[in-house]
Amino acid sequence: MRRIAPFLLLLVAVGCTDDSVDLAYSLEPGRRLEYHLVLDARVLRTLEGETREQSVQAAFLAGQEIQEPLPGGGARAVFSLQPESLVVDGQAVDAGEAQEFEVDLGPDGRVVAIGQPPEPGASPSEDESTEAVAALGIERLLPRLRPVLPGEPVRTGEEWTSSTRFTDEDGEFSLTLDSRLSRLGLEDGHRAAMVRTTYISPVDRRETFVNAVADIQGTDEGVQEAWFSLDGFLIRSVGDSVGRYLVTFRPPGGEAGLAPVQGALEVRLHTELELIPIG
Repeated sequence: MRRIAPFLLLLVAVGCTDDSVDLAYSLEPGRRLEYHLVLDARVLRTLEGETREQSVQAAFLAGQEIQEPLPGGGARAVFSLQPESLVVDGQAVDAGEAQEFEVDLGPDGRVVAIGQPPEPGASPSEDESTEAVAALGIERLLPRLRPVLPGEPVRTGEEWTSSTRFTDEDGEFSLTLDSRLSRLGLEDGHRAAMVRTTYISPVDRRETFVNAVADIQGTDEGVQEAWFSLDGFLIRSVGDSVGRYLVTFRPPGGEAGLAPVQGALEVRLHTELELIPIG
């Protein structure tokens, strides 16, 4: 009896693995959560047959604050990214300014709309950090940092799918996710569920880099493993992705006499997001 007692206590704590569990984000207005976000990327740019490789490591203090409920469920929230460090090719550079994004969240936690961040104070053509961070697709990264939940009770091993399309003045990208409730357990003292996700994200957008504007078409594919608290919040997520794109580089401002240049962009990105405990 003593040997099985801890196992029985774990089942009582998280619910029997044969029964369904309800996964849902807590979206009450005023709730704020903060995370450490770390990005580690290898970026390959190819122009006229020549390839330039760049390594980028960035760290942010990431915040999420629920602003107000939305009709039909979900909520409006503000996501903030406060740069803490940026290292490009082994050299520390200016990490740039903080950014804020107003986002609409569905009842399942899915990011369904992303507002434009305010214009930064520095000119993109003069800011070395802009090129490095833009290549990582920070805005496109936001919907992938957190798992999308099933919207109904699920059992361990069950799967669900979600799909969202984003469109703005810079173009569009979509995100299709296949998720699975992998297991239940305790994580950092919380009753939690591990959600494993694979995704594919076609992209057709325009990005601004140093001394160039780029029209980008391609696909980003990745995997994520996330621990989600049964009390309604993300504890930790780890992801890996590969984005491969065809790129048309144009001079900023459309200078006459300079023809567009065809190239390619590949971004291999590792992300880690971890909750900062309150108190």
